[in-house]
Amino acid sequence: HALFMHNMLIRPSEEELADFGEPDFVIYNAGCFPANKYTNYMTSTTSIDVSITHKEMVILGTQYAGEMKKGVFTVMHYLMPKQGILSLHSGCNMGAEGDVTLFFGLSGTGKTTLSTDPARPLIGDDEHCWGDKGVFNIEGGCYAKAINLKQEKEPEVWKAIRYGTVLENIIMDDLTR
Repeated sequence: HALFMHNMLIRPSEEELADFGEPDFVIYNAGCFPANKYTNYMTSTTSIDVSITHKEMVILGTQYAGEMKKGVFTVMHYLMPKQGILSLHSGCNMGAEGDVTLFFGLSGTGKTTLSTDPARPLIGDDEHCWGDKGVFNIEGGCYAKAINLKQEKEPEVWKAIRYGTVLENIIMDDLTR
């Protein structure tokens, strides 16, 4: 999960790390350690809880790394409007003239496919903020679905999968990797 988040979020520079101090927000991910479903209001052994007051997120009973990504996006939905910035669930790329295109949609509806146009530099494929100074990406990586991925249909996504790529929810052939 640490590797996933290292890949997904924008990493600080060496200068920023030298003066880092305390984190603004902490995620505690206990993986498959279950939530107590007998606790009041708990109906499952999976629980994802965010406290804006304590600046913490606790994940129990799931090994799905995307819960951390979704949690960061949830926090951004709260924080960004307080700064006059709109957070968006969208893919985004830029044209030669500096024009920006945003692709909105639910998960799995084609934001990554549409935003990875070889003729337009990718800003990001899933989570952005839009303010008076323009559009920026919340993430530092892409989170493409690999279900039914074909080189002919999604060449840019296909080419991005290589040694060192973080893959989740896939079947791996031990012989061919």
